[in-house]
Amino acid sequence: MPAQRAVLHSSRKPMADSGYAQPPEWARSLDAQGFRTFISLVEDYFASRQISAQVKPQEGVVQPLSGRLRASVLGLQNIARACAFLAIEQWPQAIAQHFDSIFAMSEDKDALLLDVADFEAVKPRLRARLYPDSLLQESAELIYRSGPEGTIETLVLDLPTTVRTVAPNEVQRWGQTGQDLFELGRHNLRQSGRLRASTASLLPGTDVVLYHGDPYYAASHALIIEDYLPADLPYGALVGLPRRDALLLHVIRNVGMAHAVNAMLRVIVGLYHEGPGSLSPHLYWLRDSEFLPLPYSLDGRSLDFQPPPDFVALLEHLGQLAELS
Repeated sequence: MPAQRAVLHSSRKPMADSGYAQPPEWARSLDAQGFRTFISLVEDYFASRQISAQVKPQEGVVQPLSGRLRASVLGLQNIARACAFLAIEQWPQAIAQHFDSIFAMSEDKDALLLDVADFEAVKPRLRARLYPDSLLQESAELIYRSGPEGTIETLVLDLPTTVRTVAPNEVQRWGQTGQDLFELGRHNLRQSGRLRASTASLLPGTDVVLYHGDPYYAASHALIIEDYLPADLPYGALVGLPRRDALLLHVIRNVGMAHAVNAMLRVIVGLYHEGPGSLSPHLYWLRDSEFLPLPYSLDGRSLDFQPPPDFVALLEHLGQLAELS
């Protein structure tokens, strides 16, 4: 690798001045001082390897900005948990071993390559995952297709120590089609297990369910949303995907959905702006397997819901049924 000064980008203020009262959710295994030390050591690792990278402490990821992994997103949660069980003097070595096990250093300039040539070996680790479509502005080297409005469905490798996106040249090397890989990615997502559910009953027969339990893939279960829906779905459902670790769902049964809309919008706005891993600010109406965004505007704390005519007609129909019952 040519001798050159590393360029390390960070989406935060210097750690020494950050004054974190507590670490972000993904790093709760560390205390505030431990979190600051951990992020500094991660930065030191990439600087020492002369790898241009962006460290995002709030989101718990590192994104290489050059080389063959520049389209990848490397998670920090697993190594943070490992460090929590070690003496702080052991952290630099643990962090180095962690990333060195991911990266195979090459003689190519500023390039890191994870050897994934053996498709049969990586096949069980392929996952379909939702990202905000803003990821396309950062890199075009992705395997993706459109997800619910504002999102893209990508292919990632769920490795023991990190999650990273799949590059087009890797797919070519495998000799696979994108369609087959997306089907495999959704299959593996389903095989990873069902999410945990927390239910809020707003009115009799009007529940909003928060599905959670996976910090990286919970919202991506919208790609297999049929697993969470009843067979009888005459009016569709409301869905929220505010950030990567949360999926909100309300099955429309009665006029109580008006209360569900209000409750879900407030949760979506809060979680989306809170992060980390913000995904979509939309409230979707899932109808005939299509995610239709329901427009709203936010002025301070005031939410102005602006539903399309079809949704207004459904609300009026449900209101009429309630008057007849």
